[in-house]
Amino acid sequence: MKLTREAAYLYVHSKELVALTKKLRKLSGKADKHAKKHQKTRKEKHRHKHIKVSAEIKHLIEKHDTIIKRLRHHYSRFTHALRKEVKIN
Repeated sequence: MKLTREAAYLYVHSKELVALTKKLRKLSGKADKHAKKHQKTRKEKHRHKHIKVSAEIKHLIEKHDTIIKRLRHHYSRFTHALRKEVKIN
């Protein structure tokens, strides 16, 4: 039971990580676009948009790090449960 639960945790957290990575890629493209527009025009609107998107990226990176920590934790528990189950059988 413990092995399947840990496998489920790994699956769910990996899906979250994939979705978060897609968001990060999309936002980094937007941040680059706003930075380039700000360099061309020097309008404050583009600078504020760039700062806003950069703040979102920082927030998502923090989430990314916590998900990575969870994945490492559950991976170690999964390997432990797998070794334990193989020993019994």
